[in-house]
Amino acid sequence: MIFPIVLAGATEADIASSADMVPMHFEDAAGIQSRYQTVLSTVAAPEFHTPTVLSSDSFAAVARTQLEAAGLSGRLLLEPGATKTAAGVIAALHSLRASADSLVLILPADQDFDDPNQLQDALAQGVQAAQQGDIVMLGVQTDRACRSHGYIECAQRLTAETATPVSTFLDQRSPAFDGWREQPAAKLWNTGIYLARLDTLLAAYKKHAARILMPGKTAVARGHQVDDILTLDPENYRRARGSSFENAVLRHLDGLSVVELDAGWDELDAWQVEPEVVSDAVWEAWLSGSVSGEAGWCKTLPHRRRAPAERPATTMRESSDAATLASWYSDQLRDGASPAAASQSTTETWGHSETLDMGAQHIVKHLTVLPGQSLPLSVATLGTHWRVVEGSAMIASQERVQMVWRDQSLTSGGEIQQIDNIGIRPLHLIEVAPARSIRMAERRVLSGVA
Repeated sequence: MIFPIVLAGATEADIASSADMVPMHFEDAAGIQSRYQTVLSTVAAPEFHTPTVLSSDSFAAVARTQLEAAGLSGRLLLEPGATKTAAGVIAALHSLRASADSLVLILPADQDFDDPNQLQDALAQGVQAAQQGDIVMLGVQTDRACRSHGYIECAQRLTAETATPVSTFLDQRSPAFDGWREQPAAKLWNTGIYLARLDTLLAAYKKHAARILMPGKTAVARGHQVDDILTLDPENYRRARGSSFENAVLRHLDGLSVVELDAGWDELDAWQVEPEVVSDAVWEAWLSGSVSGEAGWCKTLPHRRRAPAERPATTMRESSDAATLASWYSDQLRDGASPAAASQSTTETWGHSETLDMGAQHIVKHLTVLPGQSLPLSVATLGTHWRVVEGSAMIASQERVQMVWRDQSLTSGGEIQQIDNIGIRPLHLIEVAPARSIRMAERRVLSGVA
């Protein structure tokens, strides 16, 4: 999962006028969400962990009230006084309960998204570069200068599939910044949104901003925690230099990549995301809808569900519901149980395939895709259902690329072209394929038709 850090701090001027005004990202109106709420809604999808919100203690009540009003959850990390983004980011990183290779998304609360898919599509392009150790920046093409976060020059032409290496990054303090502003080609501006591994960010701070790293870390360790609100220790936090993240860290780095954020993209979402916890009745009804193909070419299942009642394997063989089969076998594998004796096990160039069950309607397999490898898709993929047991998969269709994470599922409607493991760990999948389609495909191969 991706751990979002939302930067919703305040300037000295904001704090001075806090009795009458709030920072721009908190401004709302009747029936209209603030940009802060819009950003939080954008990262409320199942692929994101609960966000950490960095804000000023002067606006803690506003941040909490708007969070609850939108029906969202989040952890508040409160700065004592005006925001210092470099110090605030390192404090937020140290407050995360995440493994070193976890992906972290840093984004400002004043970012305006017309559609949540704008962000998710851009992140899908940048995940692989981030997993490999780059800090991926999200840039936007515009005719005006977005001075607050700097300018990005690409080392090569932008592509729509992957991140592009950055040859030059100029933050607003750079002497050459105004020169770039006047050039017609200077149209890719930094949005202040970054995707990177946790250990990559910590290493960058250690090398280039050590004097900010230690005060930020200590401010977290000695901070005051009440429920899901952590107030940073004022004495230690004031020792951190008041630099921006771009000036303190980014401008010193070589391993930068960029993905274009398409702010004009407003296509309807093809991935249906449901609430995290649902009742058994709603779950079963929803599964029936997903199998019948009502949601288009594929459908993301709820990230978490209530624990199902135990069922013996003999009854599972009789089930005609591919999603239920995949969920049950996934739970068995994760719990360390052996769902069935493998009738066939093969080692492939891309990983390992193990047949768990061969029924009259479905053939169930446990697939292990090695890091950097792709699962080959045959002519029999129509109607095939996959569920991620461990790891993350990048799914390429005819129209878009999307990430699928642990406990999420998808059903092929014929448009899926490729399933890649772009992570650093093996990808474990449960595949439930219609037995009739596979047998027909085998006959075509034997007869020389396919």
